[in-house]
Amino acid sequence: MAFSFATVDPSGNTTSTATTSLTVSPVSAIITASNFTPGSSVTGVANVSNTGTVDEFYQVTINWSPTATTTTAAATRLVKELVVSVTAGSPSATASPVFAGSMYNLIDQPTSPGQSLTLATGNENVQFAVNLPSSASSTYQGIDVGFDIVFVGLS
Repeated sequence: MAFSFATVDPSGNTTSTATTSLTVSPVSAIITASNFTPGSSVTGVANVSNTGTVDEFYQVTINWSPTATTTTAAATRLVKELVVSVTAGSPSATASPVFAGSMYNLIDQPTSPGQSLTLATGNENVQFAVNLPSSASSTYQGIDVGFDIVFVGLS
């Protein structure tokens, strides 16, 4: 997503324009799991690049929904039980925590101002780990949930 903006001051002052742009790869699924049982976990990595002309911040959200014959109520119970850990860091550095908690609560994280992604850094890997705790009961059996991971650039 790219945004461009310019400002003109009628008194003769001028400002320059800047472009904010994040690129996320891959554009295909990074997490796929079937037959998830208590104690199961799965990970996936996306790379986020600052392809604009200024330093940026970004936030991550998971949009989830029931799939197959799963009801919204059942899906809600499952996403409240699933534990998600998100870390981010340049590909050559140690990752820093961005979020840890219920998938249900992964909305606009990290909170304002977001995760910094400077032009100097260029890009970083964002790792997602999803876990169904071993203490989860059999009431989650047969519940199907699909989700999209959404990156939002902030300037």
